[in-house]
Amino acid sequence: MKNLLLASAALLTFSLPAYADVIIQNKLSGTGDNVIFDSVTPGSQVVGSFNGQHQGLVDFNCLGGCTNFTGAQNGNDIKITADGLTDLSVQVFDTAGLNVLPTATDVFSITGTGNVFVGVTANEPGGGTQLTTFDLFSLFGALSNGQNGFTLTAINDETINKFTLLDVGGTITDFEHYRIDVATPLAVPGPIIGAGFPGLLALFGGGGMIGLNRARRKRNGLAA
Repeated sequence: MKNLLLASAALLTFSLPAYADVIIQNKLSGTGDNVIFDSVTPGSQVVGSFNGQHQGLVDFNCLGGCTNFTGAQNGNDIKITADGLTDLSVQVFDTAGLNVLPTATDVFSITGTGNVFVGVTANEPGGGTQLTTFDLFSLFGALSNGQNGFTLTAINDETINKFTLLDVGGTITDFEHYRIDVATPLAVPGPIIGAGFPGLLALFGGGGMIGLNRARRKRNGLAA
């Protein structure tokens, strides 16, 4: 039971409640596309590209603790490191880097210290998005000294729009073994109506999007 946890976060509205259905497992699992290193903007963004049956890009944006934030190829994997990484946003795009490609499954591993929260923004079947937050320490205990693998899976016709890692009281020393299953793209999602505590909602849903947009303009040669 501890290895398979269903998070259902109710919309805070006066209408009938809707739920963001995402499962997290504390293990690595096989899935469709490996992501390999593509490029880096030192201190702010690493870009990966698919190495599988689909085509696309992945933006890894540093939102906190970005000293020496960088990425590199490590065998068949992308490896992301920083001196004090505390906040990392991950989102998948088409090859133009402009349209979000929703995923059904995201697999990754991390090493580090502290208590890591995973904020997952899911696309609702009827439109809009919903934020679900997982406290890894409460669910699975402290991070081990080696690699710690996790699998995020969307269920009930939902898909994953993005996810963010927030480390409280420590740092993430590396992020790797990232691979995904691409889902059928949905319409552009509406605003996030969040779950979890307000501080994480602000970090996951607000400031990160500014950095994403600026980095994407820079990558596509547009004016800031």
